[in-house]
Amino acid sequence: MDNFEKVEKLVEKAGVSYADAKRALEQANGDLLDAMIILEQDGKTAAPEQPSYSTQYEQQAQYVSVATQVENDRRSYEKEEQRRERKEKVKSGFANVMHFLSGNFLCIQKDGELIVKLPLWAVILIFVVAWHVSIIAVIVSLFFGVRYSFKGEADMSAANNVMGKASNVAEKVKEEYNKL
Repeated sequence: MDNFEKVEKLVEKAGVSYADAKRALEQANGDLLDAMIILEQDGKTAAPEQPSYSTQYEQQAQYVSVATQVENDRRSYEKEEQRRERKEKVKSGFANVMHFLSGNFLCIQKDGELIVKLPLWAVILIFVVAWHVSIIAVIVSLFFGVRYSFKGEADMSAANNVMGKASNVAEKVKEEYNKL
């Protein structure tokens, strides 16, 4: 029996709200009997009474309002659980992105010698702050024999292939210019 079913069972048997049932169940570490005892000690449970049935409108309205409250409490509980799950997914996704950006690097080399090794989060920050200067600097540096590559935990062979092609094109353009 999952937590939600236990809360429903407590609401049904003890005649308490979803919030009270959930709180008591959490205090009792999921034990229904202990949760019932906690509710009794807190004075939340109604005294046992004999079931009665009536055709009078007032009593029917009372039962309908209790059922409505129980349904509203259930919906509220479900929405809270969905919100909590979404929050955990966002947190987990953010942690994964930060791990990727911290574990992978842009390496800048000239003549086979490593000049700078920047984590990807720093590269993104630089491009966000000064994208126009950064793009010009990368293009110009390609004509001076600077090569760019990615290294790290992730397989970035496709990105490295693109970087290699860009370097080769810059070399060909430079050779064509020197022939003139």
